[in-house]
Amino acid sequence: MKHAELTTLQHDARAAIAAAVSVEALEQVRVEWLGRNGKLTGVLRTLKDRPLEERRTFGAEANTLRVELEHLLSAKQQQLSAKPALPIDLTIPGIMPLLGHPHPIRVMLERIENIFHGLGYDVAEGPEVETERYNFDLLNVPKDHPARDMHDTFYLTQRGLVLRTHTSPVQLHYVETHRPPVRVIVPGRVYRHEATDASHEASFFQCEGLVIDRGIRLTDLLGTFTHLFKSLFGAKVKLRFRPHFYPFTEPSLDVDMSCIICGGKGCPSCGQSGWLEMGGSGMVHPTVLEHMKVDPAVFSGFAFGVGVDRLMMLYEGVGDVRRSYSGDLRFLESIHLS
Repeated sequence: MKHAELTTLQHDARAAIAAAVSVEALEQVRVEWLGRNGKLTGVLRTLKDRPLEERRTFGAEANTLRVELEHLLSAKQQQLSAKPALPIDLTIPGIMPLLGHPHPIRVMLERIENIFHGLGYDVAEGPEVETERYNFDLLNVPKDHPARDMHDTFYLTQRGLVLRTHTSPVQLHYVETHRPPVRVIVPGRVYRHEATDASHEASFFQCEGLVIDRGIRLTDLLGTFTHLFKSLFGAKVKLRFRPHFYPFTEPSLDVDMSCIICGGKGCPSCGQSGWLEMGGSGMVHPTVLEHMKVDPAVFSGFAFGVGVDRLMMLYEGVGDVRRSYSGDLRFLESIHLS
């Protein structure tokens, strides 16, 4: 303020507003300074009696001071009107937050990974969106194979891309950067265009494995599967291997485990057969080895795949795979995989 009179008013008004300790006291300050007979109002009334040269600067400064005091009064009123914060009693016990825990499928994946870590396997991951070349062509799946039908595979709008139907493409990517000997498992989410029911989902988790080395035989595959399922379900379970056909393995096998629900006696869960189908496997097809740029005359290998969701369901006695994806905390908190 250039004018000493206004500077004094500004200083006194600021001090009065700051000293107000209640809304009522603040209202008295407002009336005292900005009311009809207030101090600043009275000064503004003298404007007409001042010299013409002084009116412009004095009037502008007086109005600026009035706006400033109005803002200060408004801010102070909000401050005084605000409810005081409740005092914190540090002696009151706190409320423990809810603790999360891994999803049961994630825990089963970790169990499988730990078993294969003990056998010297690496764990690899890869993209869930794949090219048809890696998802089908390099795995010896011909163009007319049913798995490539629109009713079985989710194709993306961009030509040549699919949601992966298995994690086998990751094995191909892995061998591109890791030359034999290779020992790797590939866990992850896969997608199939299937109708959803108690035992099927369009999206589920799978764990595949690949071994390539000199002198790998079918008996190595049988021993690996036996170790996996006995580690998961106990030494009493029995396995059987049945011939099957897969385009990427030759010979190919399906693996059955004695039903852990009925002990092999027969029940609705195993279709009264006493056996549960657990996965597919086989010796890596020579054509697939060639696509990996691995010489089938020097190296051999085996590959396998198991459904992680189904392993978890058997381990915990869950009757409907859809419960795993429902997001129902009551179900998730009832699962205590160790």
